[in-house]
Amino acid sequence: LIVIHLRFRRIRNEFFRNFLFLNISENQKKNEINIFACLLQIRDLASQFYLSESDVGRNRAEASCNQLAELNNYVRTTAYTGELTEDFLQQFRVIVLTDSDDNEQHRIAKFAHENGIALIIAETHGLFAKIFCDFGENFTIYDQDGSQPISTMIASITHDSQGVITCLDETRHGLNDGDYVTFSEVQGMIELNGCDPIKISVLGPYTFSIGDTSKFSEYVSGGIATQVKMPKVVNFKSLEESEKEPEFLVSDFAKFDHPTSLHIAFSALHKYIEQVGKPPRPWNEEDAQNFLQMCKSVNADINDNVVSLFAKTCSGNTSPIDAAIGGFVAQEVLKACTGKFTPIYQWLYYDA
Repeated sequence: LIVIHLRFRRIRNEFFRNFLFLNISENQKKNEINIFACLLQIRDLASQFYLSESDVGRNRAEASCNQLAELNNYVRTTAYTGELTEDFLQQFRVIVLTDSDDNEQHRIAKFAHENGIALIIAETHGLFAKIFCDFGENFTIYDQDGSQPISTMIASITHDSQGVITCLDETRHGLNDGDYVTFSEVQGMIELNGCDPIKISVLGPYTFSIGDTSKFSEYVSGGIATQVKMPKVVNFKSLEESEKEPEFLVSDFAKFDHPTSLHIAFSALHKYIEQVGKPPRPWNEEDAQNFLQMCKSVNADINDNVVSLFAKTCSGNTSPIDAAIGGFVAQEVLKACTGKFTPIYQWLYYDA
């Protein structure tokens, strides 16, 4: 497991703390984290507790590296201050970008997608945050939820073109439509014992169908149906393609329309900084209106209140938001490396 983290700033601290604590495996002596960062500014101290005023002007990665390394001695943590060439990036399995400018995001995202390197982009601005994941084409999820396989006792199996299984004593089976099961200890319909995983169709909380059983022996009694976790292959879009056709993971259905507006706002912020040289001033109405008009030129149907609040607060950071998003990103890195649990597909926007 090798991870590179770029632009060591803001949410980077919480990402590293969470990742280092989570990264406790038998092979952890092989693990490596490589940090790249820019120079520390005074405003970085708002949500960075590993640095102090005496570190202002130093490289953020070098100033924080030793304290981060102390969190887990089995993970080799190093600071890198050279050029981010393609030869250098090629050696990593996962790249995490935080607070990178738009050009750098697209350059590295294109390279990562073409070379099968997992990419995670995370940003926090005020009370707003985003996470983007691109784990490449044909990414395999070996265990979608991490839970123990479900087992249920069988009361009966019909001998029919659509064999229906009923659970014992009306016990809820807990399976979902499209799950796969195998069988054991079935008496009579012995063809099911140790069979290859069969895809099921859920008919109710106590029954499900396994397809044609008419060619099997007659069912007599007993049996256990056990869920089989099947690999799932997911194709992630590149950053460039996904920006045009975004797919959102909705975290709050009471704010169902917010991700679309925030998708435009986060993108517009990069353009605003490129034109003006800095983000909109805190609670400045003139800057907020200029930013709002920039967003409306992309999509006139955005939520004005959400975008205006984003503009007025995006120049600051808060430790709670950084802590939460840092934890999310650490989990996504582990998903990219292990194929366990379902990753974010592909955009997550959060506003508090």
